[in-house]
Amino acid sequence: MAELEKLEILRLNELTLEELEKLLELVKEEIKKRKEEKAEEYEFEFEYENDPRKGIPYAAKLVWNGEKIEREFFDLQKTYGRKNVLVHGKYKAREGDIIEIRTGGSWKNDYRSWYVVHDGQLVKVADIDSAKEKLVVEKYLKGDLSLEELLSQAGK
Repeated sequence: MAELEKLEILRLNELTLEELEKLLELVKEEIKKRKEEKAEEYEFEFEYENDPRKGIPYAAKLVWNGEKIEREFFDLQKTYGRKNVLVHGKYKAREGDIIEIRTGGSWKNDYRSWYVVHDGQLVKVADIDSAKEKLVVEKYLKGDLSLEELLSQAGK
């Protein structure tokens, strides 16, 4: 095994800094992919009602696309009333997924928070109004923080 490690180190020494950085990103992506495949999946209930003019409730998985955070919306049912909409249903998420939940809004505020799936629960890690909390989640999505580090830094 030691000979193999020496050979691999010699090969790494031949790479440029840019090639090493690209390799590091590829390795991070592969580790994340394998963890996601192995992660346990949980089912969550969703049911929130609001005036649609003030913000329709939703749940979405947040992902890092290489440049910014993007939302992957869960397919939830909408039932409309006279001046309200009820968004309801179930969605599945895996351990470590970041979920954005909008419970509604008012004329001046948007009620959204970010949660991480941990041990089958949604643990709040960021309020949408806190740039500091959102930055911690962004670092996690980029792969710069582990789940444990995210949980320890959440809300600070």
